[in-house]
Amino acid sequence: MLFQLLSEKAAQCSEKAAIIGERRTLTYGELYEEAVAVAAYLHSLSLSSGQLVILGIPPSPELHASLFGASALGMPSITVLPSGKLSSTVVDAQPAVAIGDAAFLAAAADRCPSLRYLIPWQRETGLQIRKSNKPFCRTKVFREENSFAVSSSGTTGEPKLYFRSAEMVVERSDLRAAAHEIRPDDVLLATRPYNNSVAINNQVVIPMLTGSSIVVHESFERFKLARSIEAQRVTMLLAAPFFYETLASIPKSETLDFSSVRLCVAGGAPLAPQVAHAFQERFGLTIHQWYAGSHIHPVFLFNAEGPPESVGHMNGTFPARILGENDEILEPREIGQIAFHLPGMSEKWRRSLETNPSRRGEYLYSGDLGRADNSGYIYVVGRKSVIIKVGGNRVEPAEVENVLRRHPQVREALVFGRATGSADQIVEAMVEASGEVREASLLRYCAQHLDAYKCPRRITITDRLPRNEQGKISRRIPE
Repeated sequence: MLFQLLSEKAAQCSEKAAIIGERRTLTYGELYEEAVAVAAYLHSLSLSSGQLVILGIPPSPELHASLFGASALGMPSITVLPSGKLSSTVVDAQPAVAIGDAAFLAAAADRCPSLRYLIPWQRETGLQIRKSNKPFCRTKVFREENSFAVSSSGTTGEPKLYFRSAEMVVERSDLRAAAHEIRPDDVLLATRPYNNSVAINNQVVIPMLTGSSIVVHESFERFKLARSIEAQRVTMLLAAPFFYETLASIPKSETLDFSSVRLCVAGGAPLAPQVAHAFQERFGLTIHQWYAGSHIHPVFLFNAEGPPESVGHMNGTFPARILGENDEILEPREIGQIAFHLPGMSEKWRRSLETNPSRRGEYLYSGDLGRADNSGYIYVVGRKSVIIKVGGNRVEPAEVENVLRRHPQVREALVFGRATGSADQIVEAMVEASGEVREASLLRYCAQHLDAYKCPRRITITDRLPRNEQGKISRRIPE
């Protein structure tokens, strides 16, 4: 299915730039030819549908060719994070093929006894595959076949591995492309590691559906990314909040022209108001929030024109409500769980969600807490599962984190509950300082802005909070 999309685009716009890399650019016609070469070589090894391919290639034209080449055979592929580490979930999935540089292949061979073939890639010369005389004739992949394996964020521990069918990724990507009105003349920028579903949707499938171009970089360096936005006239940024925070931190002495950008969208993690403000002040661009989740596919919220802190209106493509403990609809400003109302959806989406484990009755439950304003715009407050219980009261970490972030010497904050040996917990915090600050000062600040039971008992000050390789703050409780 995905290979068919590439084939169609190659026929429609063969000379148009598809993948703009650091070392070379591939047109749609050239991308198709390289994907065919990968598929033919894998086919010559007698590999078949369902066998997993692990890719240790950095974001590049060769990575895209490998993804589409494996998909042509119905072989799901997963891209390993830049560190090259193989999680136990990848090893347990018993991959048959690994593609990457010498160091990656050696590590993969050592950890994965199931590997049958190792295919070298070199930065200077690309994929080391010989031309196959065995004809590759499979031109259709069934919609239900798995095309990609993706990892969860892993913020709370070992990442989980999920398999995604061609039908699912195309369906989700098509919805997002329509919501953002992506056009063939758009130029996107790859901003995420390719091991997660958002990156696959935004950076692999959406360009193919819309005939747009994608700019890719082999490493995440803020000046390099900023310069490429300017040089390649990037029109659309679909990124995690950490990306915008990184760009906003570029000194104002560096002159940058982002006038080509027509839309900035943040998703995957809460967007701190100070990050949105700093980015807007630095580049004159508003960041719009996107809210979705693998467990509630395909529903989403998108804030196209509401208050910047909102994730979207409750009466969007997928109607949402804020529900109380007894599934009652709450009044504006009351905090409850964000849930999507199935009877308000089209019959197609209702049918697709019938067996979703997050469904209960007429609602699909997100697991996130939120509130709505008087105009119907929804604001995410935090995860229901991370609520801290103190003396019979419920403390939402996001509320305390937002207070700490407003302190002038705090860049970022992480709040968590610490067990006390009883049913109760105590509130603790870690903050990423942007200037000279003491714990006593922060404790007094919290006491001025929070109820006593919500105030942290201890605050640890650090230069940088623990983050995973996607830039998300890790919620694994420090020892």
